[in-house]
Amino acid sequence: MRRMRVLHVIGGGEFGGAERHILTLFKSINPRDAQLDAACLFTAPFSPIAQEAGMRVTVMPMRNKLDLGVAWRLREILSGYDIVHTHGVRANLLGRLASRGIGLPVCTTVHSFLSQDYPHPVTRVVNALSERLTSRFTTRFIAVSDFIAADLEKKGVSRKKISVVHNGISLDIEQSKPDIDLRESLGLPEGVPLIATVGRLHLVKGHRYFIAAAAEVLKRYPETRFLIIGSGPERPELERQTRTLGLEGRVIFTGFRKEVMLYYPEFAALVLPSLAEGFGLVVLEAFLHETPVVATRVGGLLEVVRDGETGFLVPPADAAALARAVCLVLEDRAAAKEMAARGRDFVRREFPAGRMAAATVAVYREVLGSQPQSHRGHREKNPEVSSRNPE
Repeated sequence: MRRMRVLHVIGGGEFGGAERHILTLFKSINPRDAQLDAACLFTAPFSPIAQEAGMRVTVMPMRNKLDLGVAWRLREILSGYDIVHTHGVRANLLGRLASRGIGLPVCTTVHSFLSQDYPHPVTRVVNALSERLTSRFTTRFIAVSDFIAADLEKKGVSRKKISVVHNGISLDIEQSKPDIDLRESLGLPEGVPLIATVGRLHLVKGHRYFIAAAAEVLKRYPETRFLIIGSGPERPELERQTRTLGLEGRVIFTGFRKEVMLYYPEFAALVLPSLAEGFGLVVLEAFLHETPVVATRVGGLLEVVRDGETGFLVPPADAAALARAVCLVLEDRAAAKEMAARGRDFVRREFPAGRMAAATVAVYREVLGSQPQSHRGHREKNPEVSSRNPE
């Protein structure tokens, strides 16, 4: 079989689960099977990180949220590709529009829940309408969890158009040290327990409950420090909450950390206080490093964390329950580590990146095989593309 060329279209204005997913797929896929390139709607942070990893990236920034002209600019670079693979509402809209009329199938990976990603009612309605009007142009939906697949069915997507491909993670743990020592950069001494949450600072991630829980935990374990790792629009409000509770210096905002995977061994626990979660990729990262996990009992997290066996699950929006679970970790660090070790074994067995890559290639092959003959072999009709992008 010839090698496929796939263009992944993503916003790239943040570095969350979808961006990590694409990079892991790029690094894990057999290059004889497929070449993966990317098109980004924002200049950073994803684009430079992907380019550093060796991925070919085209940046075409949107002038505003209604800049549909990007779809036509995107269409100009599609010659020579076999599949358009979209991630996120804006990318879905533009990728689907760009592929119309030129015979390219569209795969859309669904990483999260639209209703939770956009808390503002107007934005939520507009994006839901965009999805409703253009989802029929998607040839195949890829759900990162069974929970996401069920949600798509509830929204009217035919089960025949849905493939479940769980997120995966590279099992090779980096042995190198980060360029910047985390504790030293934050002025924290060795031995101080660090409780961290990693993710974009959006309402759906539940950071306000993490901060409220920190206030309770600190009453029993005052030496503990709580790290909020990531960037996003909620930061000003979360910083106000921290000041109101008098937690400055004990709840620390680190901003986006590119080398976060190297920091997991420093954490006494990773906390994921999400109100909704399509999968929870950071949980795999934590388990791989045998870092104890406390997470909410929502969405795809139930497919990753086994309560009381590999980690602790608590109800969403419940700071008191979150605090109790963190205290259990701090009370018996050895028992928590044993749970995390079982989590590591589970991840190694069930979620290797190679399995995700192979399953994704299988979806690509199936999608291309189902296309009318006139829609196949698109690349061969454009030989000049091969000279611009040598394989």
